[in-house]
Amino acid sequence: MTQLRGDSSESQDPSQKSHEGTALTGATELPPSAPATTGTATGTATGTATAVGTTTGTGIGTGIGTGRPWLALAAACLGMMMTFINITATIGSLGFIQSGLHTSTTTLVWVSSAYTLAVAGLTLSAGTLGDLAGRRTVFLIGTVVMGVGSLVAFGAGDGGTLIAAEAVMGVGGAMILPNSLTIVSHIFPDPRKRTEAISIWAGCSGVGLAGGPLVAGVLLNHFSWHSVFLVNAAMSLVVLAVTPILVKNSRHLGRRIDIPGLVLTTVSLLALTYGVIEGGHVGYGDMRILVAFLVFLVTLVLFVRVELRSADPMLNLTLFRSASFSTVMGVALVMMFGFGGVPLLMVLYFQRVQHASALDTGWRLLPMFAVYVAVSAVAGRLIRRFGTRSMLTAGLVIAAAGTELLMASPPDDSYAWVWPGMVLFGLGAGFVLAPSTAASISSVPHEAAGMASASVNMFRQLGNVLGASVLGTILTAHFSAVLPERLAGAGVPSGVAAQVESAVAHGGHAPAGAGAMGATIARGVAGAFTDSLRPGLIVTVCALVLAAVLTFVLFAEKSAGHRK
Repeated sequence: MTQLRGDSSESQDPSQKSHEGTALTGATELPPSAPATTGTATGTATGTATAVGTTTGTGIGTGIGTGRPWLALAAACLGMMMTFINITATIGSLGFIQSGLHTSTTTLVWVSSAYTLAVAGLTLSAGTLGDLAGRRTVFLIGTVVMGVGSLVAFGAGDGGTLIAAEAVMGVGGAMILPNSLTIVSHIFPDPRKRTEAISIWAGCSGVGLAGGPLVAGVLLNHFSWHSVFLVNAAMSLVVLAVTPILVKNSRHLGRRIDIPGLVLTTVSLLALTYGVIEGGHVGYGDMRILVAFLVFLVTLVLFVRVELRSADPMLNLTLFRSASFSTVMGVALVMMFGFGGVPLLMVLYFQRVQHASALDTGWRLLPMFAVYVAVSAVAGRLIRRFGTRSMLTAGLVIAAAGTELLMASPPDDSYAWVWPGMVLFGLGAGFVLAPSTAASISSVPHEAAGMASASVNMFRQLGNVLGASVLGTILTAHFSAVLPERLAGAGVPSGVAAQVESAVAHGGHAPAGAGAMGATIARGVAGAFTDSLRPGLIVTVCALVLAAVLTFVLFAEKSAGHRK
């Protein structure tokens, strides 16, 4: 690579045109990463790619030196972990948030979706902004925004304010995620060390996902749900203190922000999410919902036209001419649809049906996240042995099997029927989410590898948004329809049943009643909620199985560059 001396650091090759800043290193296969969702992410990046050898644009590095690259890596990883902790900590707190604010279930779905919606709409443009203004600069601004959003959430006294705070945190998360990975790639010019550093970065995202519910659980055992949001506020102060000292700023000139693409993407995702969530509450025939879906379709068409005509598009749509690439985008979306939605359903199940505490909920989610992190760590080796198509197909089938097992979750506090499904789902996710970036990169020409990595992460974020909103809406709509039938069938008087429905819908506890009637009401609520899990899980199974079939048929191992 061409290097600029003095204050400058290595310039970026064409593949680092990626908004993610994914490092491309010879023919080295990069290790697997954790997702998005997740939430969260989350979107993350790994893959196999080949350096191109010539450079475009200008790489510039300024600031305090990178003589301590591993400490700089720690700073970048700490900032990135904030974005994943927020996802699962918020999910783990949903029951307490609803009880504290007495919000509707529709509002609760918005709380869990607002963050990922902002991340999905802004990640690509935030990566470009980092190329122009400096990766460290945008990373630090994102950290400030995340901290401010956390403080707003801490002080929220109603659902609307909390949703707005989550959206603000999503803006910060979108600025942190791609630039943290670019920082890591930039400070490790040696291919082997870079690979190791990206592997650590990816593993930290999994740690954030697994740690979120546990941290929330500890705090909720002693304080109100507001305290959960102080975690990221405190972490942001640490990141702000150490990053200017440890991380050198860097830029990649020659980029431009695709403003039309950014606006159309944001409006399109917002309209789709609004239609899905609010449609479950007011009915999909409502004029407002029909208008929302019309706006989604119109902006989507306009986005395609704009991107095809743009000299520097946010999303290079010509890549979708490759059947393998298109398949991987679908796989990433579907897997994150499940990985973003299924944990949300299970958290509500643990808290509403099994009456688990926040900390117990975190422990009950741990098998899924722990298996996911462990499998992601060895996914690169498994790809080399079995091939990308086999890994993706098997992972989707395993995740579908795990989701199928979760349908057997009983309307009581037994965990023995739940954990096997959680383990299988985490195993399947580990087989799919980490290798999907490698598959996307190896499905396109070398010079398009960076854009491929950015694209797969965008589709993960989209899947994350849809998983939380669609599955959450299915659950709440079905529960509202089933609960009256359950209570009436159990002989609960209509007046008492109305009180139960009202209380449960706004996060309160159902009137306990006395003796047999109280037990009947409790069984009715638990049974209705358990029944309401199944439609969303069925949708997830169908999506995973369809994705597995399409992957097996359409993904070409040869074009993926698999080497035996």
